[in-house]
Amino acid sequence: MSFVAAVSKLPSRRIFLAGVSLLALTGPSLAADLPLRAPPAATAASWAGFYLGVHGGYGWKHDEFRTRANQITLDPVFIDGIKSTGAVFGAHAGYNWQFNRLVTGLELDFSAANIKGSNGLNESAVIPPFGAVSASLTLSENVKYLGTARARLGWQPVDNVLLYGTAGLAWERLDLAQNITLSVPPTTQTQAQRVALDKFGWVAGAGVEVMLGGPNWIGRVEYLHYDLGKVQLARSFVAGGVADIDTAGSQTIDLVRAGISYKFGEPARFAGAAKADAKSPITPLPSSSWAGFYLGAHGGYGWGNDPFSLPVALAGGTNPGAIEGMKSQGWVAGGHVGHNWQYNRFVTGFEFDLSAADIEGGTNAVEIVPAPNLQTASLDERVKYLGTVRGRLGWTPMETVLLYGTAGLAWERLELSQTTTLVGPTGTANLGVTQPSDRFGWVAGFGGEAKLGNSNWIGRLEYLHYDFGRVIPEVSQALVAPGVNIAATSTAGHQTIDLVRAGVSYKFGPEFAAAAAPAMFGKAPRLAPPPQGWAGFYLGVHAGHGWYDNNFSTVVAAPDFIGGISSKGWLGGGQAGVNWQIAKVVAGLEVDGTATGLKGSSLPVLSVPFTVTFSDDVKYLGTARGRLGWTPSASWLLYGTGGLAWERVHRTSFSTTGAASSFSIEQPQDRFGWAAGGGVETMIGASNWIARLEYLHYDFGTVETTQRVASTIPGQVSFTDRGGRQTIDTLRAGVSYKFTP
Repeated sequence: MSFVAAVSKLPSRRIFLAGVSLLALTGPSLAADLPLRAPPAATAASWAGFYLGVHGGYGWKHDEFRTRANQITLDPVFIDGIKSTGAVFGAHAGYNWQFNRLVTGLELDFSAANIKGSNGLNESAVIPPFGAVSASLTLSENVKYLGTARARLGWQPVDNVLLYGTAGLAWERLDLAQNITLSVPPTTQTQAQRVALDKFGWVAGAGVEVMLGGPNWIGRVEYLHYDLGKVQLARSFVAGGVADIDTAGSQTIDLVRAGISYKFGEPARFAGAAKADAKSPITPLPSSSWAGFYLGAHGGYGWGNDPFSLPVALAGGTNPGAIEGMKSQGWVAGGHVGHNWQYNRFVTGFEFDLSAADIEGGTNAVEIVPAPNLQTASLDERVKYLGTVRGRLGWTPMETVLLYGTAGLAWERLELSQTTTLVGPTGTANLGVTQPSDRFGWVAGFGGEAKLGNSNWIGRLEYLHYDFGRVIPEVSQALVAPGVNIAATSTAGHQTIDLVRAGVSYKFGPEFAAAAAPAMFGKAPRLAPPPQGWAGFYLGVHAGHGWYDNNFSTVVAAPDFIGGISSKGWLGGGQAGVNWQIAKVVAGLEVDGTATGLKGSSLPVLSVPFTVTFSDDVKYLGTARGRLGWTPSASWLLYGTGGLAWERVHRTSFSTTGAASSFSIEQPQDRFGWAAGGGVETMIGASNWIARLEYLHYDFGTVETTQRVASTIPGQVSFTDRGGRQTIDTLRAGVSYKFTP
C-alpha cells in the first residue's frame, strides 16, 4: 500500500384582478351577461419569493454493512453494521413560485451534525507459546455535515398552510474511525485511524409550513430520508470451496427537523412595468434593477493552507522528525451563473460557479531512513478545480452599487502526491504516487458589484474563504513492552483556501412572462390569448443512452499493465428547473438526477500467478447547470448548457489464482467534474407540456491513482502509469411540465 493511500424565473407574479365592471359601463341591459369562464381564485396569502431560514432537529442513521473482524481466531466473527443518532442544526435558502394554490420551489440547505455511533468486538484465546492473547476492534462513524439541493412541490389546503414534498441531491461529510488493540503478553499494541469521507446520494421527504401571523415569517416541520449508498468496502475471498464474504450494505439517515424562515415578499417589478397601486404589496424597482439572470467570467489568485503534521515513524521511517503541513498559492479562472431577485434595496439570489485552478505547494523533505540506504519523502498538493453553490444577500447603498455576503457548499479537485527518493550503494530510485480526490466543505465571503455605465454589464470584486476540513487522515500508534514505550500521532488540521477574484457579468433583463388571458364576456370581442412563454418552474423525466470511457493504464506488477474500460448502456431520471425569458432569449437553472446501466470491464491481465480484471459500474449521474437559449419561433427553443457534474461509480477489482480461488474488492466512489451540451425543446400543442432532445458530455478528468518509478537500481523496473481521462457522452429525450398560469 502506498504511503498516500495509507494517509489519504421568471420572477413569479401574483395574478391581480383589476378593472371596472362591464355592468357599470354598459348599463342594466347587460346585467344578464356573464363571463364565459371564471378567473382563477386568488389566495389571500402568497408563498412566492426568496427566503432564508434556520433549522434544527434529530437524526437516525443506519449503515448496514457486514465485515469480518477476526484478529486472533480462525472462527468467523463479524461486525454487523453501525446505528447512529444525534442532533443537526443549520440554515436553508430557497425560492418559491406560486400558481393559485400550487407552490413550487428550489431549496439549498447546509447543516452541522453530530450523528454518531459505533460497533465492535473483543476476542481472547490461549495461544501457545504466548499464553492468553486478546484483541479488540471498534469501528465508529460520525456524520459531521449534511447538505442538500432539492426541488419542492406543495399545495395550500388553507391560505396560511402549505403541505409539500421534496427530493434532490444529498451530501454528507462522514468521519470513519477504526481502533485496534492487540495484547500478546508482555506486549500491547494499539492503532487508531480517522478518515474524513464525502459521500453523495439522494434525499426525499415531506413537510408542512405555516405562516406565523403575517406573510413573512414561516414556521416548518419536515421529515427527510437520505440514501448515501454504500460506504464500506465489499470483499469476497474464495479458496478451496470456502467463501469469506464482507458486504457493504447501504447507509441511510432519517431526519426530523423544525425551522423558521423569513420570506422577502414577492419580488419587485422591473422598471418600465406598470406602477403598483398604493395598496399593492409590490414595490416598483428603482430605475436601475439588479433583478434577473446573469452569466459571467472571473479570475483571481488564491492562497491555500493545510497545517498537518505527520511523524516519520508513521511513514515507516526510523528517524525522528515529521513531515509538516504545506502552504500553496496560484491562479484561478472560470465562469459563474446566477439569478437575483430585488425587494426595494434588498437583493437576494443564487449562484453557481466553476473554476480551473493551479494552486499548489509542497512540504519539507524528511529523511526517513539514514545512509547508506538513504530514503527521503515529501508531499505535494495541487488544487485543479474549484466549484461552489451559494446563496447571496445584498444591499444597494446606491442604485448602481451592490454590496453582498454569500455562503454555501464548496468543491475542489485535489491531487495529493508523495515523492520518495532512494539513494543506495547500487543506484538511485525516484518513486511517486499521485492520488486525485474530490473534497467538499463550506464557503463564505463577501463582495461588491457595480453597473458599468448604462449597460447590462456588471463588474465585481469578491473574497471567498473555503474550508474543506481534514484532508490527511489522523493516525496514532503505540507500542508498550518491558522497557519500551513508543507512541506517534499525526494531526490533520483544516485545509483552507482564501481567494480574491475579479469578474464581469452580463445580466439578461428585464424579464417578462406571457400574461394570463382575460376573462371572455359574451358580448365582448373575442381576443386571441397572448403567445405562450417559456418562463416558469418545471419538473420532468428523461431517458436515453450513454457511452462511458476511462482510458487509464496502471501497473499490476511491473511490467504488466491493466487499463482501459469502455461501456455503454441505458439511463433514466428526472429534472427540475426554472426559466426566465427576455424577449427571444431564455435563460435558466436546472438540476437533474439519473440512474444508469453503464457498466464495463477491462481486458484481463495475466500477472503470474494472478489474472486481474477491473470493472466500473456507473450507478448514478447528476448535474447542476445553467442554460441559455434562443427561440426561433414561439414554440421552439434551442439552448446550450453547462455546469457541475457528479457520478457514483462502483469499481471492482477481481483476481483469480488458478480455478480454485478468487478475490474481489468493490469500492464505491463519488467523482466530480463538469458537464456541457446542447438541446432543443418544443411545446406540445397549446399545453404546458414540453418535449426535449439533448446531448450532454461529462468530463471527470483523471480519477485513477497513478504511480511512477525512475530507477537505476539493478532489478527494479522503471515505469509510469497513465492517469487518462474519464468521460461520458449521453443522448437523451425527455418531457417536462411547466408550472405557469
